[in-house]
Amino acid sequence: MTSLTLRVATFDDAGLIARLHTESWQHSYRTILSDDYLDHVAPTERHTMWTRRFHYDNHLWVLLALWEGEPVGFVCLLPDGETERGLLLDNLHVLPGQQGRGVGRSLLQAAAAQADTLQPGRPMHLWVYEANSEARRFYSRMGGEMVDRENVLAPDGRKAIALCYRWAQPAQLAAVQA
Repeated sequence: MTSLTLRVATFDDAGLIARLHTESWQHSYRTILSDDYLDHVAPTERHTMWTRRFHYDNHLWVLLALWEGEPVGFVCLLPDGETERGLLLDNLHVLPGQQGRGVGRSLLQAAAAQADTLQPGRPMHLWVYEANSEARRFYSRMGGEMVDRENVLAPDGRKAIALCYRWAQPAQLAAVQA
């Protein structure tokens, strides 16, 4: 029988989180970010970012997903990010080939429960590239409402369109079956 385990990530997991983040981007963002950036810059940049986050951000909450003991995804909640919109779900990534098993749903629901614990009654939101149609469909199935659209500068220097999805009442996510 297969099993999914979720556990809170620590500073010691920064390199692992960076690797999962990079692999997810390399699969899902291939048409959004440049190949050069994804293959040569992102691995080091994500490692530096996650090491700094775990070292300096006291309010960082990262949950790691393990499928049969192997790391397959993670979610990151930044309660202090973009507070005017509610709590920021900054990252939700599941490795290629691992989608469709409920990993993303479990991670999103756990983040929503944590958001409701940290700031009861406050909305939770995330940003997703408009071109990432698979993720947009998932967030819509999970009850996310698209509430904003912005032109942004992507990490590789390209311009892109990002959409903001919001859950007005994150606690209600526990009952959603995608």
